[in-house]
Amino acid sequence: MKKKTSVVAGVTAAAAAAVTLAMPAQADAGATQGPNPYKPHAVCGSGYKIVNYFDIRTADVYLMRNRQKNTNCVVTLKKKDLGRPTPVTASLHRAADGRPAPGAGLGSIERGSFKYYAGPVYVQATGALRLGNARRMESCVFWAGSTSRDVDPGKWMHCNSARGDDDAARRS
Repeated sequence: MKKKTSVVAGVTAAAAAAVTLAMPAQADAGATQGPNPYKPHAVCGSGYKIVNYFDIRTADVYLMRNRQKNTNCVVTLKKKDLGRPTPVTASLHRAADGRPAPGAGLGSIERGSFKYYAGPVYVQATGALRLGNARRMESCVFWAGSTSRDVDPGKWMHCNSARGDDDAARRS
């Protein structure tokens, strides 16, 4: 009896293998057909340079800066599911006291189902920030990105230099 079960199991495995070989292979839902055709410089626009980026496995999230415009930009470029709309997010917010600053015009987020990227989202890189009745110079931003497969629970913080040599990035 034991031998029959093993023969039946062996025949079943062989039949399954034959069926698998006879059927045309389907592309993995997460498979890519080469690199993303979009580049962060092209998405954010002319004059933007990469300040920092994070590889979140299924996407690269870029923080860019244009010194002439005094503006930061974030874009999340997918590495998986290219050409297929899937959830992707890019966000960027001015920071004050180590937190995203409250108020209109101080942050932007783009989330939705996109084929290649989320973004670009922009905020002013440095300058006066009104917090209640006070105004003060602030230069830090919170930035983040995610896909449906890789949701990073944190945001990244970057402090822009007023001189333009972007040197202070940290994880928060």
